[in-house]
Amino acid sequence: MSDETGNLSLDFLVGFTVFLLAFIWVAAMVSGIMVNLQSSHIDYDAVAYRTGVILVEDPGWPASPSWELYPDSQKYEISRFGLAVSKDTPGLLSQDKINRFFCTSFVYPDDYQSRVIFGDYSYRFNISVTDLTSGRQQSVGDVLPNDEYGYIRRLAKIKIDSNATIGPSYYIAHSYNNTGTPSDFNVTQHQFSILINGTKLLGDQTNPAYQIDPNIEPIMINLTNLNSTLFPGVYPPVTPPARINLTGIKVYVQHGNTLSLANTWNTLYIDGSSTASAPPHRVLDNISLMIDPYNFSIMSAGYSNVYFNLSFNLTDSSITPIAYKGSFLNNTLSSPFDYNYNGANVTQPQLDDAVVEVAVW
Repeated sequence: MSDETGNLSLDFLVGFTVFLLAFIWVAAMVSGIMVNLQSSHIDYDAVAYRTGVILVEDPGWPASPSWELYPDSQKYEISRFGLAVSKDTPGLLSQDKINRFFCTSFVYPDDYQSRVIFGDYSYRFNISVTDLTSGRQQSVGDVLPNDEYGYIRRLAKIKIDSNATIGPSYYIAHSYNNTGTPSDFNVTQHQFSILINGTKLLGDQTNPAYQIDPNIEPIMINLTNLNSTLFPGVYPPVTPPARINLTGIKVYVQHGNTLSLANTWNTLYIDGSSTASAPPHRVLDNISLMIDPYNFSIMSAGYSNVYFNLSFNLTDSSITPIAYKGSFLNNTLSSPFDYNYNGANVTQPQLDDAVVEVAVW
């Protein structure tokens, strides 16, 4: 029998050589295929994608009170931006969070870099939110470069807050300006009360997209044409010799049968002014009261009844309180305006289509 040891060694050497050549050829081909994939491109796309996810699916932090309620003096307590209404509603954005995110008090890029980009590098970026229903676009960042950059585009919905506008027809229908009862004569102090019933608001509508939740979104009450309530049925309204003065706002929280006075604040806009005011304040004709969700957080109101009671008086030209034969506005806490899901009295939350775009380079 012949010795085949030499043949086996030669076969192994030839086979190993073929394998090694094939391996080198494949490795060369793979490196050639990937030569155009730069790590910076992959990184930019990843950062843009991550940023888009945070904005569209996360409500941000702190959560209670929510970060958008923090004033400029406390903005450094905000650790993460997020535009979602809540963690349970990804893709449903809060209009109030959007407005705060794009406000001028946040400085580009530093305030955004640490709160929404979260990168190890000093990225440049451009972030925009477009309300497709209204056509409004808000953006922050640099102009997009000519070379390549990471990009993500997310479709979303924007929740538009509810509001109520109350005018003479409502006052008259509910006898808030009743002038026919002798007991209403010679009234010098007047009231208008608003009820926020947390149990009904959070229980009657459980879908967060259409829920009025005073704990996370502002409530706006507009009192209009106050002068004409002095002379109901007269059009055009007669300018009265008296002046309307908003003397104060008190907030009551009801737990069971107990009403307790809460120390809180609200934002008032008088006669269409863009500057917030505080009582006492002269009113020509209109008041907008924004009830901030921060109030509900510090009061721990939750599902409680909360009453906002506005006090008025009428004065003459010397700012002396005068009596008026008619209650003007006088619904008191016993018959308040109920802010609820009655579409005839309160404009309900609505959803606008939106696009969120993030570019990073």
